[in-house]
Amino acid sequence: MARMDRTQSAVRPPSAEQASQSAAPADEPRPLEACARGVAGGAAVSTLRSFVTIMVGTAPWRIAFTLTLTISLSLIEGVGIVLVVPLLQLVGLDVQRAAVGRIAELAAATLASLGLQPTLITVLGVYLAVVGIRTHVARWQAISIITIRSQIVAQLRRRLYRAIVDANWLYFSRHRSADFVHVLTAQVDRVGLAMQTLLGLLADVVIAVVYLYFALQLSLVATAVVAVCGASLWAVVRPKAGSAHAIGEAIVLASNQLHAAASEHLDGLKTAKSYGVQERNFGIFSALIDRVAQTGIDASRNQTEVRWWFEVGSTVILSVMLFILIEVLAVPTAGILLLILIFLRLIPKLSNMQWNYQYLVQTLPALNSVAETLTRCEAAAERQPLRSERLDLRHEVRLEHVSFSYYGLGTSPAIRDLDLVIRAGATTALVGPSGAGKSTIADLIMGLIEPHCGRVLVDGVPLSAEHRQSWRDRIGYVGQDTFLIHDTVRANLRWACPDASEEDIQQALRLAAAEEFVNRLPQGIDTVVGDRGVLMSGGERQRLALARALLRRPSLVILDEPTSNLDADHERRIEEAIKQLRGRMTIVLITHRLAMVRKADVIHVLEGGGLVESGSWPELTATARGPFHALWSA
Repeated sequence: MARMDRTQSAVRPPSAEQASQSAAPADEPRPLEACARGVAGGAAVSTLRSFVTIMVGTAPWRIAFTLTLTISLSLIEGVGIVLVVPLLQLVGLDVQRAAVGRIAELAAATLASLGLQPTLITVLGVYLAVVGIRTHVARWQAISIITIRSQIVAQLRRRLYRAIVDANWLYFSRHRSADFVHVLTAQVDRVGLAMQTLLGLLADVVIAVVYLYFALQLSLVATAVVAVCGASLWAVVRPKAGSAHAIGEAIVLASNQLHAAASEHLDGLKTAKSYGVQERNFGIFSALIDRVAQTGIDASRNQTEVRWWFEVGSTVILSVMLFILIEVLAVPTAGILLLILIFLRLIPKLSNMQWNYQYLVQTLPALNSVAETLTRCEAAAERQPLRSERLDLRHEVRLEHVSFSYYGLGTSPAIRDLDLVIRAGATTALVGPSGAGKSTIADLIMGLIEPHCGRVLVDGVPLSAEHRQSWRDRIGYVGQDTFLIHDTVRANLRWACPDASEEDIQQALRLAAAEEFVNRLPQGIDTVVGDRGVLMSGGERQRLALARALLRRPSLVILDEPTSNLDADHERRIEEAIKQLRGRMTIVLITHRLAMVRKADVIHVLEGGGLVESGSWPELTATARGPFHALWSA
């Protein structure tokens, strides 16, 4: 709904002062608000804490179930390690000394409690059963993690969509819709992957703790050496986490730019082809593709470099541990084999933990992007009343001393100290040059924007938040940029009134002078109109939009430049449709084409955001030196 008289005005983002005035006060920031604040302060820890809070708040019982499965999985891993000792004993190794002996006693007592003898077949059978149970628990854990991710993504996307559509129109019009779409889709998906990664990281940590416990029981010195070496290795790769966060921010920025360019280029493809600038657009898009690809390569390089350090480092650590176990501590063979088994399982877990941590840090900017969009939209939300009151138009809509500026108070106003009356049942035309404030008045009447000074009254009642939704339910709006969905004519009409009957639809088509051309379509009313109605002519789209507005049975119809892009024939058809509506409902007609307003009951001439002249067609044309006569002469 781009408008000529305010397009250049609605480009500046709200100031910090305006944002703070719009936001509701709060003693403590909510989780997503904390994430957004973490961006400015670089507080990754705070962001992670908020991350966890979001997860727990969204699916607490599922989180608890997953943690229970994780703990159970770690205990099963411990049972598996205990069962290795009887196997070592059965192959002839001495397992009766030191810590291995205590584990052997624990294994024997466990088998005895089950009424089993420590034979090879028995131990192998129990071990296979434990492995089977572990795989089942791991499968349940994986499904539970995916479920949590899906629930969180769904709820986050739902909340974000609600915040975007509830934001006031002024805030929304200052931003590209493609940016909102990108956050709603790609960025929320990345947040879901980050949450899945975090849960996987938590599971690895719990299982690693079990391995470390058994390692400490077997050899405190060897485990301490491994811990020191591991800490040194972590210190080496730790700076890579900062790089991962920077790369993640670059990925968010590059993908956002790519998404915006794709949306803009495809929306303007017809114009691009007519100008012959496809190659220029291709060059821009290709450069953005290369940037996205390079950020992906940088992320992969960062991750593989960390993995290389861990693989080399873990090999060195394992070699050092074996040297100490054999040459320094003279640990028995059974103990060495058991420690090797534990560390061979532990080291991949540690490597996986590091990889998950790197990926989590890399995806945190996506959460920050979602959080920032959400908090800004919620701060710019239209005020929600405690109650809703019905408002019908019976007498008049009145604007009293209304002033409004798209830049805020103290700046050049789009509307200045305006007094205007729209009588119920009459056809009122708003005319004037571009930038006169015509479409801004329409937005004020619909309650899309609120005046900075003065007030808008419907039958003497101020248009407040309590009446806003009820009032909009009584309005039919047709803009110069016709909005149609990629569906059938019927679906486009019912989009405005889902419960409309076939008789209601046909009546609306007749009133809008659209019944004849709809019946000539290949599938009639069930013909698909194409993306944004591209398969229809401009006049046909406008008449469908008018029929859709009339299907709502509105008290007030606002027609904002309905014929600005039409030829003479289609303009005549729209004009005939408007004539049929005279006296049936209140009509506000905004137009540059003065021939359209001949039959209007009253014509308001606007200039510079103020009312300079009003009257009927004969009255205004009779004044030889009036503003309207000057427009007509031009």
